Amino acid sequence: MTVQQSVFVVPPVVAVAQHRGLFAAAGVEVETKLVGSSHEQRRELDECRADVGITATDNLFAWNATGSDIAVIAQIETTTDLALTLRPKLPSTDGLDVIRLAVDAPTNGFAIVAYSMMARLGRTKDQYEIVEVGGVRERFESLIDNTADVTLLAPPLDEIGRDQGMTVAMRIAELVPSYPGLGIVSTQKVLSGKMDEIARYLRALAAAHRWMQQAAASEVEQELLATGLGQAAVASALAAVPQTLAPSGIGIRALAQLRDDLGMIVQGAPEAGDLIDLRPLQAAGLVPIHNREDGCEPL
Repeated sequence: MTVQQSVFVVPPVVAVAQHRGLFAAAGVEVETKLVGSSHEQRRELDECRADVGITATDNLFAWNATGSDIAVIAQIETTTDLALTLRPKLPSTDGLDVIRLAVDAPTNGFAIVAYSMMARLGRTKDQYEIVEVGGVRERFESLIDNTADVTLLAPPLDEIGRDQGMTVAMRIAELVPSYPGLGIVSTQKVLSGKMDEIARYLRALAAAHRWMQQAAASEVEQELLATGLGQAAVASALAAVPQTLAPSGIGIRALAQLRDDLGMIVQGAPEAGDLIDLRPLQAAGLVPIHNREDGCEPL
């Protein structure tokens, strides 16, 4: 049994599951495809070249409004520790008339967070120029090569950037503490044909989370450091380990609220609650039939 996952970078829990043989123990082989943009990830999902994607859940508002049929089936972290980060040798944006803001896709995903942070910092839309460069690795490089002034980064790239002289202007906790972590998403077509494989994949990730919570702190730290994370990124990853893989209804509604505040509600987009499909988690035995208002209770 094989599951093909589409990711921008390999998340810590996936690396742990792979390294500790938890996918193999669950009876599933995982093939990883690294993508450079959300446009590419959406195509892979729509065309069934990827069974699951790990992505910003906000993408689904725009994707499903324009023809996709993709649901969030799990959430791998309590929140994504996003940091609005300035390029090296730029301590603040005060001296810039127009700020070059690097994003993946201008109408969805983490771009919505970036716009909200810019507004919180007092910058209007006519005071920044949107530069579409791609995923988090591509956005990081745009700061390094000075083709952008500011972008959103997440661990471990924010820590690497700090070591290279980058400055963090704002973190997600300062904007919306209930911002949801990265979601695992899949199409209804894949779920109808590969539910057993997806359930095995989710059981392996749940086992990785349990190990991260129960093992000695020093052992977990060494495991995560071996995946390429720095000390700060390790701390961030450990702080975001969820008790359950169930998507947060409160978090997804927070995404909708950010869009509403910016005047960026997508015509024809599904309601926040309609983005969640709990069947894979139920098939995996990881959530009960009845769910709470903010997600689900683990079994």
